[in-house]
Amino acid sequence: MSKIIASVSCTLDGIYTGPQGDENNMVSWAMPGIVDSTADNLAMFQKADAILMGRVNYEGLATYWPFQEGEWADAMNKTPKYVATGNREQMEAQWGDFSDTISLLSGDLNERVAALKSEIKGNIIVPGSAVLVQSLLNAGFVDEISMIIHPVVLGSGKRYLDNIAARNDLKLIGTQLYEKSGSTRLHYEVVK
Repeated sequence: MSKIIASVSCTLDGIYTGPQGDENNMVSWAMPGIVDSTADNLAMFQKADAILMGRVNYEGLATYWPFQEGEWADAMNKTPKYVATGNREQMEAQWGDFSDTISLLSGDLNERVAALKSEIKGNIIVPGSAVLVQSLLNAGFVDEISMIIHPVVLGSGKRYLDNIAARNDLKLIGTQLYEKSGSTRLHYEVVK
């Protein structure tokens, strides 16, 4: 059975977007830490057996990665990808010339994710996709959280773990300090 690993960059106060009114802008606070952690993030995605994302994240990534080249593009384009969506009108998912690597998960999320976890033998990475991660955590599907905390407090914006229904205990399984940016990766196992 596979492991679902939620991966995100967020501020010290748990914001994963830009501030309120500019939610799509992470550049001002996240880029120093993202650049600092690129090698580790790339290694995580290169080892992934699948990528699971929500519809909004998919829409952004699908317009960028299929048209890039290099190690990151290979990791994103060649790895099997799954899009979880509650949008009943969305009938298919596209990924440029890599259409054989993307599938749409529609219907009951819990049933579809349980089946996916049985089918995939290794790690399933969920990049960003806060609403999806919240649903997966509430349903008991998240096995690990890999979170890069950036040394900034925004005070407003969307919080990554905003709608959690119950307590989840975590066990710290790894840390990494990125000295140039001052960001820190905290890697937790979700205690079941």
